[in-house]
Amino acid sequence: MDSGTSLERLVFFSDAVFAIALTLLALDLKLPEGIPAADLDDALVEAWPQLFAYALSFLIISRTWMSHRADFARIEHFNVNLARLNLALLFFIAMLPAPTSILSDYGDDPTPWPSVLYATNIAAVYLTMAAIWAYAERAGLMEPEMAPRVHRPVLNARMVGAAIFLFSIPAAFALNSYTPLLWLLLLPAPWVTHRLSALRHAGKGTAQG
Repeated sequence: MDSGTSLERLVFFSDAVFAIALTLLALDLKLPEGIPAADLDDALVEAWPQLFAYALSFLIISRTWMSHRADFARIEHFNVNLARLNLALLFFIAMLPAPTSILSDYGDDPTPWPSVLYATNIAAVYLTMAAIWAYAERAGLMEPEMAPRVHRPVLNARMVGAAIFLFSIPAAFALNSYTPLLWLLLLPAPWVTHRLSALRHAGKGTAQG
């Protein structure tokens, strides 16, 4: 089978899994039936854990999908190991609606386990994306003009994302329902990673000069 055809099929199949995962997330966004109109405001306030879990998972899945498309725009060759790593990523993406549902239902309870399950799943997504990117470069599957200064920041950003969620796993046993606040570190993480990569590149240029 042609390598280009195999890559196209892999990407199309992956797109379908991402789309299904995003659709399943929305199934938990519903209020209990029979709420009087006078109590609707309170019901919406009580539903904030569901909205937060949905928004966070939607953000992560959509960003992962965009990164996945960008990765495979640079990957030019196909092999079995790449397909296996991609299936591992899709496994964790397809699983995400389950811990999202648990987090939305029990995330405000004084227990660490909803956050632990969720953080484990997201950390696995980031680590698998990093593994795909690193393997494709090491195995020579990428376009030949890929420069290390382009490859390294992407890998670093994914490892930083994984580190945030891995750190939140033990922290959850102390923070309990406040653990999701740690995940807000994802917002400045891309800027920090980009800044560190720029400083590192500038330092190398100075040393060579």
